[in-house]
Amino acid sequence: MAALSIRAKGPLEALARMAGLMLVVGLTVWGFWKNSERNMERINASAGLSDEVQGLSPDQRAHVQAFITTLRKDYGIEARVRVTETPQAPPEADGKTLYIGLCPAQKTAVVQLPPLMAGALGPDFARTLTEEHFPFHYRPGASWQKGLLLALDLMRSRLDALKNEQSAASPAQGGSPGRDDKRTTN
Repeated sequence: MAALSIRAKGPLEALARMAGLMLVVGLTVWGFWKNSERNMERINASAGLSDEVQGLSPDQRAHVQAFITTLRKDYGIEARVRVTETPQAPPEADGKTLYIGLCPAQKTAVVQLPPLMAGALGPDFARTLTEEHFPFHYRPGASWQKGLLLALDLMRSRLDALKNEQSAASPAQGGSPGRDDKRTTN
């Protein structure tokens, strides 16, 4: 314990040395905390992407993982993207998970939106992606990878637009939207 003792010529110097030691310890703990946070985000994002056919490039994988992370951070929605050799049934809906399942060999796609997201993006959004968007990108000369990235970008841009609309529509004074603030005087 002699190595951790603080030797000083006066009480002010002892206080300064103790503050410096506490600062170093605090910064070290904060650094480990941030590193752990970043690693957990990376692990969670990679768990949300399953590419059995190894059809996505590293840049495309990073794009999908960034989408998964952003969706979780900004909207609290889990996302699962699966690219498989054979068509898979979507998992049981849990109300907070976006599921995109692609089978390039069979040229099939399944998009399952959580209820709130489906309401925000429109009732036909998932059907349009499944029946029109992905089949268009499965045709000869097209790229299903590009179709996947475009679908994710479209979802993100629509959600961001709705978020910006919502924040612009909310009153700056802290009142509730849609409520008239009428005051009567006697």
